[in-house]
Amino acid sequence: MNETEKKEVALLRNKIHRHDHLYYVKDSPEVSDRDYDALYHRLKELESKYPECVTADSPTQRVGGKVDERFRKVVHPVPMLSLDNTFNVDEVRAFHQRVVKALPDVEETSIEYVVELKFDGLAVALTYEDGKLVRGATRGDGVQGEDVTANLKTIRSIPLEISAEPFKKIEVRGEVYMPRKEFQRLNILREEAGESPFANPRNAAAGALRVLDPAVTDSRKLGVFIYSVGFWDNNICETHSELQRKLASLRFPVNEHNRRCSNFEETLASIEEWRTKKNDLDYEVDGLVIQLNSLAYRKKIGSTSKFPRWAVAYKYEAEQAETEVLEIVCQVGRTGSITPVANLEPVFVSGSTVSRATLHNEDEIRKKDIRVGDRVVIEKAGEIIPKVVRVVDPKGKRNAEFKMPTLCPECQTKIFRSEGEAAWRCVNAACPAQLKERLKHFASRKAMDIDHMGPAVIDQLVESGRVKNFSDLYTLKQKEVADLERLAEKSAKNLIDAIEKSKSAGLARLLFGLGVRHVGQRAASILAETFRSITALKETSFEDMESVMEIGPVIAESLKSFLDQNTNVQDIENLSNSGVVMECLGEARKERGGVTGKQFVLTGTLSLFTRDEAKEKIESLGGRVTSAVSTKTDYIVAGKDAGSKLAKAKKLEVTVLDEKEFQKLIEGV
Repeated sequence: MNETEKKEVALLRNKIHRHDHLYYVKDSPEVSDRDYDALYHRLKELESKYPECVTADSPTQRVGGKVDERFRKVVHPVPMLSLDNTFNVDEVRAFHQRVVKALPDVEETSIEYVVELKFDGLAVALTYEDGKLVRGATRGDGVQGEDVTANLKTIRSIPLEISAEPFKKIEVRGEVYMPRKEFQRLNILREEAGESPFANPRNAAAGALRVLDPAVTDSRKLGVFIYSVGFWDNNICETHSELQRKLASLRFPVNEHNRRCSNFEETLASIEEWRTKKNDLDYEVDGLVIQLNSLAYRKKIGSTSKFPRWAVAYKYEAEQAETEVLEIVCQVGRTGSITPVANLEPVFVSGSTVSRATLHNEDEIRKKDIRVGDRVVIEKAGEIIPKVVRVVDPKGKRNAEFKMPTLCPECQTKIFRSEGEAAWRCVNAACPAQLKERLKHFASRKAMDIDHMGPAVIDQLVESGRVKNFSDLYTLKQKEVADLERLAEKSAKNLIDAIEKSKSAGLARLLFGLGVRHVGQRAASILAETFRSITALKETSFEDMESVMEIGPVIAESLKSFLDQNTNVQDIENLSNSGVVMECLGEARKERGGVTGKQFVLTGTLSLFTRDEAKEKIESLGGRVTSAVSTKTDYIVAGKDAGSKLAKAKKLEVTVLDEKEFQKLIEGV
């Protein structure tokens, strides 16, 4: 490669980086798509010709990073704290008074705040060394997250390279989001492919950022806003607003609506301004972040172990609207529970049109006295299914009270309501509605993770009679799947491949996927790690099962009952014959006298372990980790800067361990 070509490569990269910034951040492109493509293809041509000149920060390397089988855990050098929430103006005023009290030498009139939109996305941290993006991580639990660098590189508004001056090393923090239009487009494509639509843009963004293939992330058209710095090696700014101007000058996407408020009343005005204005944006906003502008004041006020004292989040109340109940129908869930749902006169609320709302159960309907024809107030928080808050004062004659059906609306079997339960249930195991819901659960990401198996596909498989139980999925052929409506050869192959891949999911996922009542993810994992195989589970006694920590009699009785039913036994046997793994893939749960059966609380910053490592070690030895200190706590492991939990533990005379003592305990020294 000669000098002329080297200079051309450097020039092309700089031009493409600049055009990416203008297009994705400034929304003011200077060149046509054709001209941009020409620059990109020329750079790709030169890099193909001279592979030795390819660098990690080249625009051509945004997509195509190594696909890891599992994301690596990374510890944040400075914890990513949460924000304390406020829900009304009085609580915001109380926050302001706490700030004033914490700054006794500062005139209240000179205290400035910065108000920012609170994005409903996924928090991330980006680390740059010598101007190069070297790592991108999710927030995780605030102490450690997951390394998703390859996926974050696909977001075009994130610069792969910034000026190395004045920072040799800097970590910036922000929020990854999915634009509303992209969310709608993606859900249309998923429904056409027979897949489940995403519940809301945040879930869609989080899912896109945590897929193993960066090309999938790239296809989701994510955006990001950078709003702060985790650490830097050259603190050149005195205020947050000055810092944000600096970040913008380095080509980071900083939100245009950030506002510096010279007094507290301007802060309150911002709350009212964005109450409805937020719905006009192309991304989800669920509140505002109110924070001190002065970085020196922030340092003086400090933080608790969870929240900064110099900032709060203001959360807008769930939006409400008035509409009419057109009909009350009943849906059948995977466990046979019958849930009443109101079909509504369509009404626009919280950014979308709503035509259905859950009524939860018969008691809830009675309590609120909801009837067909009533005017009701519905409430919607974010993108979740709305609920009926209350009936508007009725005028004139009303329709009769709602009565639950006596028969299952799907299979016409008599339904039952057990004493002490709110839900009515269909107990017919062959009920097609239950089967559909059980199959959705079985195929879900946290269970057997069968991609491409959406509601439309499941509906057709059940209604055709081709799939009557879980094991039937593993006998499907590509040709018969391709014959389903809206499925082509490629989609059919993808589904068959996903079913085949799910065979190796392991016992924990299988147990959770079977949908045994009361057996959630945690219980399934404990049972799998303890008993190691489905055969051992079937042979173990009720007494041995219920004695396992965190299992108890309710879960044990439910699982034993499930495994005693002939239809379930036959289905599990067929699953095994099809090659579905019936053993635990992880290590066996060990037992150690000082840990087994004990309850732990972790607090403060640990240096010898990450929180997840300590938790995993305790659970592998038969112990349990909880978040709150109580009289049931056996040990509290206290790291650096342990706070209120440590004080409470001492008050309750709970045994306190430092890290070295904890290490000796788990190692059996």
